[in-house]
Amino acid sequence: MKTFKCAIIEDSNTQRKLLEQIISKNKNLKLVHSSSATNQSLAKVNELNIDFLFLDIEMPVMNGFEFLAGLKITPQVIITSHDQKYALEAFEFNVTDFLLKPFSTSRFDVAITKAIDKVKAIKKKQPESKLVVKHNLKQVELNVHGILYVEALGDYVKVVTEERNYVILSTMSAFNKRLVADKFIRIHKSYIANLKMVERYNHEFLEIKNKKIPISRAKIVELDQLLNCID
Repeated sequence: MKTFKCAIIEDSNTQRKLLEQIISKNKNLKLVHSSSATNQSLAKVNELNIDFLFLDIEMPVMNGFEFLAGLKITPQVIITSHDQKYALEAFEFNVTDFLLKPFSTSRFDVAITKAIDKVKAIKKKQPESKLVVKHNLKQVELNVHGILYVEALGDYVKVVTEERNYVILSTMSAFNKRLVADKFIRIHKSYIANLKMVERYNHEFLEIKNKKIPISRAKIVELDQLLNCID
């Protein structure tokens, strides 16, 4: 299961801490930002590659709808509010769910399931990009979106997908040139990673489907930039 990156925009310290605790207990979620709504926090959220946004409505500097209007990204938005009257306007912004405070953990889980289902549905609608390769003396079509990572094997490369692996006669450099530059990165002399499939990373390795892939020092800055910009 992919780890979904989250941000909280909430002016109440108590409510913010409560949400932080709930998120920390959910193995599918990773909190990357938590603050009240300001121009600075709006700019920060727009820079982050988040999947879910938990957003309050009534806040002193900037209300939730103003924050939504300023978003340049399209995360799944879950509104958290004490007042049901905001629900209709919230759904006009095409939010994923509306949580009326105080909400239970089970109700929170329902909202998360709905958000994950929407992300999966959007992903399925993406047009397939095909790559024709020779595997076991036969030509096969690979769905580029389904590639997890590519590993060097001497004069061959191993293309790893969720369904199976393909061993192809090719150099890493030649195969890398056939991939979309802003979706894949040659992260190490022996590995190419699909940025869409990265679940977590630090400055030593990234993780895709429990596979730890080393990162060369020369690629750390580029990786940071690409992961923060990828759609």
